[in-house]
Amino acid sequence: CGKSVPVCLRFHQSKTIFMNSKMAHSSYKDNFKSILSPYILRFLETKKAAGSDARCHLTALREFDRFATRENLKSACIKQSEFEAWRCKMTGNSATTIYMKCCVVGQFLRYMARLGIPCYIPIYPRKPKNLYVPYIFSEEELKKIFKAADELMFVRRNFKCGIFSIPVLLRLLYSTGMRIGEACSLINSDVDMSSRIILVRNTKNKRDRQLPISDSLYQVLEQYLIKRDKLPLHNMGNPNSPFLISLDGSSLTGVSARHWFYKILEASDIDYIPKVGPRIHDLRHTFAVHVLDKLVKEGVDMHCCLPVLSMALGHKCVSDTEYYVRITNQVYPHLSDTTSAISEYVFPTISTMK
Repeated sequence: CGKSVPVCLRFHQSKTIFMNSKMAHSSYKDNFKSILSPYILRFLETKKAAGSDARCHLTALREFDRFATRENLKSACIKQSEFEAWRCKMTGNSATTIYMKCCVVGQFLRYMARLGIPCYIPIYPRKPKNLYVPYIFSEEELKKIFKAADELMFVRRNFKCGIFSIPVLLRLLYSTGMRIGEACSLINSDVDMSSRIILVRNTKNKRDRQLPISDSLYQVLEQYLIKRDKLPLHNMGNPNSPFLISLDGSSLTGVSARHWFYKILEASDIDYIPKVGPRIHDLRHTFAVHVLDKLVKEGVDMHCCLPVLSMALGHKCVSDTEYYVRITNQVYPHLSDTTSAISEYVFPTISTMK
């Protein structure tokens, strides 16, 4: 089909078809200027229609569009040399970032080829291994963190400060394994105190899930709501109002939570290394490892409880959760003795595969 219609004519036709794409994506606030712009906007529209979060493609496509503008590309037919030239511009990015951007642009070029526009189809690079080892807080460190959170003091008067919700946020993250973004997105109707159920929406994998409220967490949430509802703020009890708030009634933000978490680590005498950790997200990792530890001590094979833990964490598949088994074995090496020999071959470790 690439030979049946000249590229210039196809581009003219596509420009007419895609003339409303910028209006459709005005919410992205992106200004694509190269010859690829109508195709990029249509590609994003296709992704959105398929249920994908098109925003995760924006960074890579924006950079590719700027590259096409700087190089003054006159044709929408991307050559291998042009793709490789863009690829070489990412020398300052991590291996994971390069991999993700190459995958996004590769998807876009495949989309172009399906439109009949002959483009170079890159071979995806090998996905880099995740070498990050999360920090697992000990029970003693958790006690210090919660105590320091309860003793936080104002440094300056700022009603947008999220200090009011930090103590309950940290306990919520550790008790449920929620992501920080999921916790900050909670609204009042998501937290059902009577049924002791939390509905988690706006998730990373677009899968809503329900999480139970333990007895200890219930007491914390109950105390928080009593104090929150005493604040002189309008519509705090509205079902659509944010559950975790700043002092002005606005929703608690992840930026504010991380800011206070670093202060809490300092007050708890826990060393923090920039870009290494511990991070507030490590409370989620700690939750997963401590749950596995508790279940194994109760006589449950850790691999047998993975599907339940996987649902609680909001993972797409159990293999994502199996990562925590290896961490648990590293933190508590004696637990590997309680894992059945059969499940070792269902979820093999490195030693089993040799």
